[in-house]
Amino acid sequence: MYKNRIEIIKKHLEVNIPTNVNNKNGIENELFNPIDTNFNVGELKLLIDSVEASKYKDATREFIKNHPKFKENFIGLNMESYRQLVLEQCVAIANSGLIHLTDIKNNLHRYAGAVEMFSYYNNNVCTKLGVHYTLFGGTIMFLGTSRHEKYIEDANTLKTMGCFAMTEIGHGSNVRGIETTAHYDKQTKEFIIHSPTPTSEKFWIGGSYLHATYTTVFANLIIDGTNHGVHAFVVPLRCAKSGSIMNGIHIKDCGHKLGLNGIDNGQIRFTQVRIPRENLLNKYSDVSEDGIYKSQFNTPIKNFAATMAPFIVGRMAITKGCSGAAKTSLSIAIEFSHLRKQFGPTPNNELPLITLSSQQRRLMAPLARTILFDLYIQRLTNELCQPKLPASIHAHCSGIKAVYSWFCVGALQTCREACGGQGYRSANRIAEFKNDCDIVCTYEGDNTVLMQQLAKYLLGLKKKPTTANRIYLDGDDAKSLLFNFANIHQLFETREDIRLAELKQIISNSKESAYSAFNNAIPWAVKLGFAHMTKIVFQNSVDTLKTKNVKPLAHLVMLDALVSIEEDLGWFVSNHLISPNVAQAIPFLIQDLCSEVTKVSKQIIASFDIPENCKPESKDLISDLF
Repeated sequence: MYKNRIEIIKKHLEVNIPTNVNNKNGIENELFNPIDTNFNVGELKLLIDSVEASKYKDATREFIKNHPKFKENFIGLNMESYRQLVLEQCVAIANSGLIHLTDIKNNLHRYAGAVEMFSYYNNNVCTKLGVHYTLFGGTIMFLGTSRHEKYIEDANTLKTMGCFAMTEIGHGSNVRGIETTAHYDKQTKEFIIHSPTPTSEKFWIGGSYLHATYTTVFANLIIDGTNHGVHAFVVPLRCAKSGSIMNGIHIKDCGHKLGLNGIDNGQIRFTQVRIPRENLLNKYSDVSEDGIYKSQFNTPIKNFAATMAPFIVGRMAITKGCSGAAKTSLSIAIEFSHLRKQFGPTPNNELPLITLSSQQRRLMAPLARTILFDLYIQRLTNELCQPKLPASIHAHCSGIKAVYSWFCVGALQTCREACGGQGYRSANRIAEFKNDCDIVCTYEGDNTVLMQQLAKYLLGLKKKPTTANRIYLDGDDAKSLLFNFANIHQLFETREDIRLAELKQIISNSKESAYSAFNNAIPWAVKLGFAHMTKIVFQNSVDTLKTKNVKPLAHLVMLDALVSIEEDLGWFVSNHLISPNVAQAIPFLIQDLCSEVTKVSKQIIASFDIPENCKPESKDLISDLF
């Protein structure tokens, strides 16, 4: 069966192996020369920050440097003290004017820039901000109408704090399966919010255990026994004046976690909680006083899709948190590697760790990818600011959240190991980032599920394989063949085409239901998602180079491209896109690029402009011990 399947796919894509390749352009010529060590760090900083967000990021940097709440030590705090400190930091931010609740809709560059800067410091702060501004604020801004504007002013300054009650004990990724109910009572003109089963209780609700006064609850709207699907409702949790929990609401602490222990995650049970009819967020659907349901959509599924659509902004914000954690940790590890000496040509002549090829390889590759991911997120942020969103935006926000968070977790582990035992000390920050970022792979969408969403989007495009552009890289001059952006793009394009055709064939050959057919093909769907994201991140980087050839971007783009190829090298060779001869050269070219990038690695991390109080007290990670 498997042999037949492979043969079908092979025939579907079968072409004569061509030998034609593309000629390199002027930008690629830089790669054949030693890296420019005197480049303008300010230009690189502006490129990474983006013109649109630069002034907002700089203002946030100054705030972090100077505000006393960001000079307090949080390492080793007990959970109660940590949660209080994070709350005080968030209140200070809210009162600073750096961000506004409406930014998520009206000034996304300001909000996204601030989130990234605060993630330089600590992921607890940006997570609590994200729950309040992105999730609670997002539901008000994107799903509410004028009758809900009353929540904005106090929420903006954290006089009231919101949380986001979607996830249940029994349902996380499958939001359409949530069990919480909102029955409409025609007599009192109220909705009755209720948790009918133990598995319907809301869980992991950030901010709910101690601080939130309101929550947006996602529940099934039911009128006279008819379930109209999942809708969002504003539900008071606590009295804003006394802080006492409202009748019918039971909140329990989720307890100590692997990370993010500055966040008060709670478990919420609703017992016949009555709220006014007007608390339904009614941008798309509404219920009249006499219980008549009206919607802009003719099916609950379409209404659900519209209700969920705005939360792609949350996924973009999460990638900003990954960016800050990765850049701070890489900066710590690279600075340490330039200072720490170990081994040398003679016992009395030890050299810095950064001179070791292994240290260069483990740190320069993730450094390059972090910057290229950042450039792609800039593009998505610009697209999210457009009046009409592109059809691809949901899929691409899902895809970048998945690949960036997976990458971030791996990069943080690499940084930890690159610093040896000192990377394990909490005071040196990397371990804290590692623990705090681990959850990113599953919250705001499990990454594997998000990659399936991306694959389904690609399946729906009805794209035909572009086998005419397929190339075969072979020859003695592997460097010239590979240091060629057009050739790399064709490799990535062809891989995506083959992965797409393969997935289509597996599904179409199945004799099971549509659900089962796709379920059996999920591993191939995830591979397709990776192939697509690699291609578009690479292409965005090349497009950026064409308009903003800021040094050493060309070297970073090529380094990441070759690392991406090496990660799937067996596939490229077995599918006759790269010859064994060229394949053997790739690790050596990667090492050469890592060596070149190492020469300017201190300038690159300087371009991140990370406030010193976001990093350990000592760059060598040990001088604070004496």
